[in-house]
Amino acid sequence: MKAKPVKFIYGVGYSDCEKEDATHLTLNMPSPTGKLTLPVITSGSRKDTGCWTWNGDTEKPTLRPSILTESHLFRCHSFVNDGVVQFLGDCSHDKANTTVELLDVI
Repeated sequence: MKAKPVKFIYGVGYSDCEKEDATHLTLNMPSPTGKLTLPVITSGSRKDTGCWTWNGDTEKPTLRPSILTESHLFRCHSFVNDGVVQFLGDCSHDKANTTVELLDVI
């Protein structure tokens, strides 16, 4: 599975769920970012939600907008399209300007 649907439960944390019930999605990025859990929606407008749109596919996920993660060690900026990560040129790691499949979420 390339994208694992999870539901955030207040006071408990993230719990595995069916994709129809997902409030978040866990990805395993093939970069210094590693595992990443993002808030998602599968329909409607993302305006003012802080969520990424997700196509609902766990094997070939597509998310919008781009994903930017930064720390004092690295910058990772990418798009996820059909289960493939397109790393943009402003990444500070060796995958900048490359396209790589998402890793399985374990």
